[in-house]
Amino acid sequence: MSIQQQLSQSASLLSAVDAVRNWRAAALMLASFILAGLLFALGGVVGQQVHVALGAVFLLLGIATVFYGVNAAGIMLMDEAQSGASRPILAAVLTSLSTGHRLVLVMLLVGLTYIVGLLAMALLLFVCKLPGLGPLLFAFVFPFSVVVSGVAVFALYAVITPLAAPAIWSGASTMQGLSRLAAIARQRIVMVILSMIVLLFICAVVGSIIAGIMLTGTMVAGGLSTSIISVSGMDLNHLMGMGGMSGSGYGGSSDSGHMAAGAFGGGIVWAIALTLPAMVYLRGCCQVYLANIQGVNVDDMAQQLRGTLDAAKRRAEEIKAKGEAMASQQAQRFEKPAEAVSVQAAAAHQCPACQTPFARGDLFCGGCGQQLK
Repeated sequence: MSIQQQLSQSASLLSAVDAVRNWRAAALMLASFILAGLLFALGGVVGQQVHVALGAVFLLLGIATVFYGVNAAGIMLMDEAQSGASRPILAAVLTSLSTGHRLVLVMLLVGLTYIVGLLAMALLLFVCKLPGLGPLLFAFVFPFSVVVSGVAVFALYAVITPLAAPAIWSGASTMQGLSRLAAIARQRIVMVILSMIVLLFICAVVGSIIAGIMLTGTMVAGGLSTSIISVSGMDLNHLMGMGGMSGSGYGGSSDSGHMAAGAFGGGIVWAIALTLPAMVYLRGCCQVYLANIQGVNVDDMAQQLRGTLDAAKRRAEEIKAKGEAMASQQAQRFEKPAEAVSVQAAAAHQCPACQTPFARGDLFCGGCGQQLK
């Protein structure tokens, strides 16, 4: 990709601001934030007054609400980035519920890959502890580790984290999404980093504008509320949903009700202030993904990943087979003494003259008539 194309792609990220006009996706994301906030608050109350485990259940429900709600909004934004029209809210929610696990699996596989890489790096450093040869190896292992770990960390927060979700939103399966991310990280990492820097700058500008609007409106509305409703202690923290919701210290039960309502309304204000920049960020991530997946050779990377997984699967089967063989050997080792005892017992109940078996308590052999002692 030429420099001119890169600059044109970075400039096209300004169209990500149009995401704020997708009111259905914005309403879905805002509703998920508000519902999750209510579940978090309810979980805190239940955890303190009923049981910690039950409170943890509400917290997990809040996390799931945010995850699937944002995922559904991202699906709608991906539709808009691809074709200009997004699917209905219900269809997006159902798609999010049926495909959200793919994103979780992608991140788990990525995390497993990074853990394996850290273990390999640690193994190389342990080899460098060898006397004599260790310092010489360390002179090469250390710069190699610096470059590899640095590139891996950059790829994690510049490629994998922002582009994993758009890959799934575009309809990719778990392995397809993983192979596409690996191909983009190998062939377009510099371009993606530059695009993400531009996108973060745009989100910061949008967030600053929205924060200025919300703070200014909060001070005006809060001042009028304090003078008209006469609620004591109606400061900025409580108006923005950051203060307590109890009535102590605020002038009695009437103040308590207004303060609780003000805290709830302030929470909605914060949710709106968070939703709009998040919409711009998600739409920009979709555009960065769509722009960088074009022209990338994904098939080779998919074959490499498939070969690696097949090799790991064969290795696991070999380990399983060795374990089963060792278990059968141990079982045979314990069975042989029992068989020897049974043979000895059978030999002890044979006639000494003709070797005819007899039962315990017989006085004479049934084959030759020999008297048995």
